[in-house]
Amino acid sequence: MTTTLITGQKSVAALMSMCLITGMALFVAGCRTPKPTPDSVFGGGSEKLFAHRWTLTEADGQAVVPTGVENEAHLLFFPQNRMSGSTGCNRLTGTFELSGENRVKFSPLGTTRMACPDAGAEARFVKAMGTVDTYSVTDSVLLFRTGQAVVARFNAAPAKPEK
Repeated sequence: MTTTLITGQKSVAALMSMCLITGMALFVAGCRTPKPTPDSVFGGGSEKLFAHRWTLTEADGQAVVPTGVENEAHLLFFPQNRMSGSTGCNRLTGTFELSGENRVKFSPLGTTRMACPDAGAEARFVKAMGTVDTYSVTDSVLLFRTGQAVVARFNAAPAKPEK
């Protein structure tokens, strides 16, 4: 009986050791996993969206003329499906979802509510963003489309953090 008990204790100890070693190996392997990049998370060349600060140049077929760098309508994209920017007057924020081949859908955008000198331009921009279903990036130009129609055009600038 003593022999069986000692053999059983050795089996339990061996099993516990194997579990501990396996757990440590998984922990070490998990520590070595690289952080996902925008392209590895979303695929399809979307890293270009995240690499730039996108300055609005056209909304709903009409040119957008900035009143200064501080008041440029622009967008910034973040890997956590977040976006932020400016309408040229008000700050904006929202989320987006990428899927399939260059498909994008924006949540309703939240904006601050300051009185703006050109409320029409801001309204065109926000309205256009609500209809977007695809995007394309060629060289340093980002186009948002609804069907085949371009509803917003942006030029790339190096990404810089929001204030």
